[in-house]
Amino acid sequence: MKRYVLMSLLIVTLFSCKKDAVVEEKEEIVTPKAQREVQVEATATVVNVTPATVFNTAFWSNIQTMLQANHVDVVFADGTYNISSTITLSNIGSATKRLQLKANSVGAAVLTGSIAKLMSLNNCQNILIHRLKFTGAVSEYALVIQRSPNITVAYCRFEDMPNLFYGAVGAHYETSNNIIIRQSQFSKIGIGSTAHMIYGAFGVKRLKVIENTFTDCSGSFIRFRGDNSTHGVVYGNTFNSTGTYMVTTTSGTTAVNPIFVEVPVFNDVNPGDETFGTSFLITKNNFNYATVGNQSTRYAFAFHSSGFNPTGRTHLISVADATTLGAGTVTQKRTIMSTKLGLDGSKILYGANNLVNVANNVVYRCWSAYDGVVASWTGVVDISSAVTSTGLATTYDEALVFYDDLY
Repeated sequence: MKRYVLMSLLIVTLFSCKKDAVVEEKEEIVTPKAQREVQVEATATVVNVTPATVFNTAFWSNIQTMLQANHVDVVFADGTYNISSTITLSNIGSATKRLQLKANSVGAAVLTGSIAKLMSLNNCQNILIHRLKFTGAVSEYALVIQRSPNITVAYCRFEDMPNLFYGAVGAHYETSNNIIIRQSQFSKIGIGSTAHMIYGAFGVKRLKVIENTFTDCSGSFIRFRGDNSTHGVVYGNTFNSTGTYMVTTTSGTTAVNPIFVEVPVFNDVNPGDETFGTSFLITKNNFNYATVGNQSTRYAFAFHSSGFNPTGRTHLISVADATTLGAGTVTQKRTIMSTKLGLDGSKILYGANNLVNVANNVVYRCWSAYDGVVASWTGVVDISSAVTSTGLATTYDEALVFYDDLY
């Protein structure tokens, strides 16, 4: 597949939640290679936009025409963009010419609005979203990427969106392959357990989350959901759960400390139609939980099953299997994982992470959840000893291309 060559260009910019600090930006400079994301070359057609710009079908059709001849930079002027209708890119992009949606400095162009989604990419390709800030009373997603390969989100901010039901960033479906979210900041996201800072789902491949900062989310911070969403990379990030982010449910108001990285399936039909992703790299992250707030879900990395067994798998394991999975030898644990859950411990790469107040590194959790589900055992078992701590990426550049030789 496409090879991704990265070079570093030092750029002074502003990047922090409260007081801006100087950071080093890693810019993409491109050498095109077969079927890989084309990165930034020196020349591009520049299209300047302002908060008064109308991002309609005609606007994007014009951008697509420009992409036939050259790279295109859509440069968002500093200011607040009060979005009343989703900025929708559909069938936009070129395999050989990169489209960049960018602000001049980090967070200077602010997208906000009381709508379901601020920005949506559908059937797009080879797009870099750079330095934009997303915030406000958004109800579903700040940014959703669907059926769109080779999309990078870099040096963006996703802050103060307490009404989000699904996620700050969504990456969905199998053709959303090689989605990179790097050097961005996320804070105070979500209204309940269904909301995530990054929500990968429905077969997304090579969703790479690299060197970001995450602070306070109502649901699991990063989710790789079902339908074999797999080959995910979580490298060099900082996760902070302060235990003070409040979520209101029918049961009352709770200060949460949710799971940091979760691989869940939700099987509400019999047999189930969602299976676990099988290959993940989780390394060099800082996982920090508070000693206040809910202390029952302080898991760095969790595989979670709700509902019925999918065909060929037994997520609803027996009490005996649960006991072995929690206390057996590595060989015994891996046998249950492979025969019952469809998981290969040698392909779950987890290690070299820094932990503060983390209850468990890697767990399997099972809930019955739906009417008609018969479960002899539900609960949580630690499977940390059954995963692999070797063969990890050790640098940013290694993480960026991890799993690329498989595609």
